[in-house]
Amino acid sequence: MQVTWIYPEVNQPIGVGEATVPQVQRFLAELGVSVQDMILHCNANLKIGAMFENWSPTQKSFFHPFGSTDENCLDLEWYLKNNQIPPNILEAYPETLEYMLENDDFPDFATNFDVRELCKYLDKIFENFKNLKVIRKTITDVDEIEDDHIIDATGFSKTLINKTDKENFKSIKHIIPNNKAFVYRAEYSDKENQQQPYTTITAVTHGWIWTIPLKDVITFGHVHDDRYDTKQEYINFVESRLGYKIDESKIVEVKMITGRNIKHFRKQGNKSIYSIGLSSYFIEPIEATGLYLATYGIKLLDRLLKNEITVDEYNNDYNREFDAVTDFITTYYKFSKNSNEYWDHFKKLNIETHRKNNIFPARSWNLILSGMGQEEKKYKIKAERIIKIRKNNVKYSEWLKEFHEKNSTSISK
Repeated sequence: MQVTWIYPEVNQPIGVGEATVPQVQRFLAELGVSVQDMILHCNANLKIGAMFENWSPTQKSFFHPFGSTDENCLDLEWYLKNNQIPPNILEAYPETLEYMLENDDFPDFATNFDVRELCKYLDKIFENFKNLKVIRKTITDVDEIEDDHIIDATGFSKTLINKTDKENFKSIKHIIPNNKAFVYRAEYSDKENQQQPYTTITAVTHGWIWTIPLKDVITFGHVHDDRYDTKQEYINFVESRLGYKIDESKIVEVKMITGRNIKHFRKQGNKSIYSIGLSSYFIEPIEATGLYLATYGIKLLDRLLKNEITVDEYNNDYNREFDAVTDFITTYYKFSKNSNEYWDHFKKLNIETHRKNNIFPARSWNLILSGMGQEEKKYKIKAERIIKIRKNNVKYSEWLKEFHEKNSTSISK
C-alpha cells in the first residue's frame, strides 16, 4: 500500500515520559526498533514492572511485574523487590524476539522512554520507506484528503472520525473521572537509587502520582479529577522525592478525556475512515495501556484491511478489549484503602474481576487482587528458583552504566 502521512508542520508531542508494556515493546521490535535502539536513541530506561504505593489495605506497597510465564513473572518480582537485574537481560536483541518468546527463563520487559525522542528517531527511519509520503499540514476535514482509506490519529479532538456524529463517543467519566495530569520533568538528585527499572504509582489524596525514570531525567505526573485542588500536594510530593525546590513554572498541565468510540469506522462517500489511539479511546495512564491499545488497534486494522475480519468484528473486538481493561484498571480504585469523597466514588462501582483480555493474564488479576487484600496469592516462587535467580545479578544502575559505556559509539542499523 502507498501511505500518505499528514501531520502539522509544527508537531509538538506532549513528551511526559512514556511508560509502556511488553506488548508495545514487541510491536516496536517486530518493526525493527529494538530495546537497544530505544535506550540509545530515545532516552529510554528498562521497565520490568510497576510498584504501587499507598493503595493496599494490607501492605505499604506491592509489585505488578511483567513476565511471559508465571515463573519469570515471579522471577521479575524477586528482582524488583531486591533491586537487582540479570546482566543478560538483553540477549534476545536486537535481531529477533525468538529467544525471549521461546525460553521460559528469559524475562519479559518493556521500556520507559521520551516520546519526543522516539518521534525524532522514527522520522529518520521513515526516510527509508519507499511507500511512504510525508506531508506536513493541518487537516480539518476528510474532503481535504484524496486517499481511499483514512486513519484518524488526531487525538482527543477526533477531528475526522466523529465530525458528523458527536454521539459516537461513550464517556466513562462516571467510572473514572480523572481528566487532568500535572507533569514535571526533573534532573535526578540521586541517580543511582532513583533510576529503577520500574514505574512507581503512588496513591495520594485525590488521585495518584507516577514516577517514571528515564535515562537522563525523571518524570512525575499527578493524575486527578480537576474538581479538586491538588497542585500544592503534587509540588510537595515531587520536592520530597527530589530533595530540592522545583521550578513550578515548568509544570505542564495535560487534559484527558476518558471513554471510547462506539464505532471506530465510518464511511463518508467513497472514503473509509478509521480511528486509532486517542481518537478511539482513552482510559487513563495507570498501567500504561494507552500505547498498548493503539498497537492493538493497528493490528486489528491490518486484519480488517486484509479482509480477515469484518467491520463489526473490528468494532466489537476493539470495544471488548477496552471494556475489559477498564475493569482491570478500576480494580485498583475500588479496593484501595483510601477513603474520602474522591476515593469512595470508586467503591460503589460494579466491575467484573478476572475479566479476560489480551494484556493482563489471570496471574495479573491475582497479583493485583492479592496485593489489595482481596484474594490469596496463587503464584509462589519455588526455593530452587530463588537460588537460581540470585546468582550473578547486578544493581540496575550499574547495568545501565555498563550498557552505555559498551554502546557509546553504536550506530543503529
